[in-house]
Amino acid sequence: MPGGATSVLLYGEVQKEIIAATLVQDYGVEAEFEPSRPVLVERPSGVGEAGREIARSGHTGPWATVGLRVEPTARGAGVVFGYETELGALPRAFHHAIEETVYDTLFHGPRGRSVTDCRVVLVRSGFIGPVSTAADFRDITPVVLEEALERAGWRVYEPYHAFELELPPETLAAVTAQLAAAEADIGESVDGATAWLLRGEIPVRRVHGFEHVLPRLTHGEGVWWSRPCADRPLRAGAAREPHA
Repeated sequence: MPGGATSVLLYGEVQKEIIAATLVQDYGVEAEFEPSRPVLVERPSGVGEAGREIARSGHTGPWATVGLRVEPTARGAGVVFGYETELGALPRAFHHAIEETVYDTLFHGPRGRSVTDCRVVLVRSGFIGPVSTAADFRDITPVVLEEALERAGWRVYEPYHAFELELPPETLAAVTAQLAAAEADIGESVDGATAWLLRGEIPVRRVHGFEHVLPRLTHGEGVWWSRPCADRPLRAGAAREPHA
């Protein structure tokens, strides 16, 4: 990143504190951390296809013909690349250039968020020997892929934590109101003999803020536990900045 900044993937604020302490103790480096942001991803919401061809005359630009179709797949499938063209239609180096560029483009994403759980299919290809090079295919593939993604449409997803919370009965109303304000979904509530137990899911971007006010709401008697779980579509009005 520019300016000497480095981006790291963390699972919580505690990891940030550990990294900061390690940098100081082991390397004498005092690091300044920006506020943490959740990692957002995109998934195609439909099917989209696009292509670019070598013009018959007066051609300018990359000497490559590429057609791609993007379609959604099952959650957790990741990115799958396939062919509807004959594998021998292009030299192997050109096939590799297209496939590698597809994976790299989706990892970084056209809008700065990784795109996942989709199938990208090469539906059209062509070259002119000996003019065409692998670089031509690396140049044109991102353009075609981004057009196909735009036509497919997409949804943005944010990570959630599953949580368990044990709290005194007299604090239940205040805590559940705060959870609602934090956009948490309470899936289960159990009335015990001396305490309530709540289970549910909460957006990661809301976890730190809720943990900060919990001691005050429960007079220091609340017991909170959370872990990463699935992700969900980003709610309207939520912060949309990615964390690379």
